[in-house]
Amino acid sequence: MRAHTAVRPAARDIAGQTGARAPARARLAAVLLARALRIVVVGLLAGTGLVSVIGRGGAWVWWLDLFAHFRIHYAALLLICFVLASALRSRRLVVVAGVLLVLELVTLAPYAVPGDRSAAGPSLRLAHFNVLSANREHARVQAWIVETGAELVFLQEVTPRWAEVLAATPGHRLIEVVARDDNFGLAILARDGGAVEIVGREQLVFAGLPALALQLRHHGRSLAVLSLHTLPPLSAAASARRDTQLVAAAQWAATQEAAGAAPVILGDFNATPFSAALAPLTAVGLQDSLSAGGLLGAGSWPDVIWPLRIAIDHCWHDAHLVTVERTIGPALGSDHRPLQVTLAWATGP
Repeated sequence: MRAHTAVRPAARDIAGQTGARAPARARLAAVLLARALRIVVVGLLAGTGLVSVIGRGGAWVWWLDLFAHFRIHYAALLLICFVLASALRSRRLVVVAGVLLVLELVTLAPYAVPGDRSAAGPSLRLAHFNVLSANREHARVQAWIVETGAELVFLQEVTPRWAEVLAATPGHRLIEVVARDDNFGLAILARDGGAVEIVGREQLVFAGLPALALQLRHHGRSLAVLSLHTLPPLSAAASARRDTQLVAAAQWAATQEAAGAAPVILGDFNATPFSAALAPLTAVGLQDSLSAGGLLGAGSWPDVIWPLRIAIDHCWHDAHLVTVERTIGPALGSDHRPLQVTLAWATGP
């Protein structure tokens, strides 16, 4: 009996020691998790903060501008960092994440609140699509063009084969085309029975690449529409050439404004709204159609899942016009998604 009695306290001691170890292990796990989260937050802040800041230097160094296109992504990552830093109760990390997040939100703020859409008179629906020269989904593209109901459809990367396909689109006529074997062919389709009056057309050359312009009468007033496809900024020379195209487009817009026509520019600009390359358009008073709202859904390239797309297909227009509606269309075999824009004359003078 004595032997058994001696064993029982020993068993209780062992059980007590095991029970004491459990909270200690939990505390150790919590400490290790906190350290791991801190490392993750510091890494994300360092990386995201770096590319966010240097992306603001695109006006001086061409390749820095490549980092300007992902402002929405930066804001999302910084928000995650801010939440994690708050959970860690790290005042320094919270402050750093908060400052960087505010900088991104200031950049995004002009697109967060939809602009005035007050319009007078009938609207004008336009469509733009970089079809991709190698795309073979001809029937799907034709069907989309018909379904849009757009008065005018501006196409890019139009090859001779694509010109034949577009010319056969039901209910539309091919009114202008520059078919090329590279990626810079252009075309314009007009819907049969459309209300807009085409009073002039012009083939232009900006930095050695084509652009198409139309002179229109709509609701008794004059418009001028330009279709432009810029060079991808994959080198210093290519970036400079793209920028020259956009400067030329801005000068064209200023000329149209001086002549009494409201300018509109559509196209694949190979730049997002946050790129320094678009500054010339702002300088001549043009407005981004995205100011009407919809930035989160504006990604048009590449044709991958939504969060990874960026907005490089644009419509910029004169201040006498407002964007009534702006939508990105479905996947149609191209690396771009199509863009549909409905414009109308703004109320007032």
